[in-house]
Amino acid sequence: MKPSHVLCCLVAALLAVTPFGLKALTYKAPPKHNVSPSMADEGKVLFLHEWKANDPLSPGGDGLGPVFNANSCVACHLQGGPGGGGDLAVNVTNFTIRPLEGRGQPRTGVVHAKATRFQESLAQVHPELPAVAHPPLADLIQQKNGERRIHFPSGVHISQRNTPALFGAKLIDEIPDEAIIANEKTQQIKWGLDKGKHDNVVVGRALRHNGGRIGKFGWKAQTATLAEFVQAACANELGLGNPGSAQPAPLGKIDYKAPGLDLTSLQCDQITEYLFSLPKPAERIPEESVARSNVELGRKLFHSVGCADCHIPDVGSAKGVYSDLLLHSMGVELEGGGSYGDPPVPLPDIPPDGSPSPGEWRTPPLWGVADSAPYLHDGRASTLEDAIKMHGGQGMLVALRFERLNPAERNKLVAFLKTLRAP
Repeated sequence: MKPSHVLCCLVAALLAVTPFGLKALTYKAPPKHNVSPSMADEGKVLFLHEWKANDPLSPGGDGLGPVFNANSCVACHLQGGPGGGGDLAVNVTNFTIRPLEGRGQPRTGVVHAKATRFQESLAQVHPELPAVAHPPLADLIQQKNGERRIHFPSGVHISQRNTPALFGAKLIDEIPDEAIIANEKTQQIKWGLDKGKHDNVVVGRALRHNGGRIGKFGWKAQTATLAEFVQAACANELGLGNPGSAQPAPLGKIDYKAPGLDLTSLQCDQITEYLFSLPKPAERIPEESVARSNVELGRKLFHSVGCADCHIPDVGSAKGVYSDLLLHSMGVELEGGGSYGDPPVPLPDIPPDGSPSPGEWRTPPLWGVADSAPYLHDGRASTLEDAIKMHGGQGMLVALRFERLNPAERNKLVAFLKTLRAP
């Protein structure tokens, strides 16, 4: 490369980063939220409560359902304690329908596993799919021969989501948007102002919502705040409609109308307050000297193979979060669309509205990862080592570097990850 070209690149990078760099140094962090113990206690009751149809805690609506995936929050968020992740048994099944030849708009939604009435099934998504509500994950992902046990009709894609842990969610909620945008800009500068269009370039993007807010929660960063996450989850996972999110209409009864809201704004705020009260995960270093030494070597390998390019240790006040909270393209094999409802998840590449593409996923925080198996967005990886090896797209080089390590080195890197425990 000619010296003059290098100088031009450096000048371009400085021009791009300097205004934002100055802004990032001077931005004001959002005010810290002081948790109300009484509100959190009320929220814990709601979080643990087993809801039922016409529940007395939702006198204005129809209570649980009519379609739902679980009858309590803790039924899914339970690993490592209330608020943790979930296993494959509570995966959520999503669908995306992309019209052929570009006619019309894609549709997305959830096939709910359970119902008080109007049981849903894949056959209601497309008549060529089986009449099952909650297929095993193994039936949906490609086998080694490239086939699936459940054949997807043309234009239809079915995928699942594993339950994320919510420990430390208050700290993520309080991260300034500017800190996440700074991660985006830093990665662009590192890769010569590349926008992350190529899989060999590790450049993520912040998902910008209405009003310029940045997505922080959800596998595709589809939610900007913990309060909104709670409202959407209560509506779509439990069928508890609330002022922030209506309960979904059953696939087989799209004209169903709830008699009223199942949760008040206060009840949603109480659940959010309970989640705010949950402590952040802890890093537990072994006391024995050899084990401690192996963990520290594993930490260095975590950085040297490139894991820390996306799993940044600290973002804003979230120390030890190990995420950049950006969307990264993770390759064709890890594609998955679907959401709670329209507007739909898009066609390939980044659509005009900026919605996540099927292969884009928010970098999941690794704090507490040792207590949150299985791994990846649908739980297809049963071990941390498998999860690393399955990285594709922008994570492919890391997966290759990890596999090039000798077995002892791989074990040390995983030993470091296993120090990141639920609180």
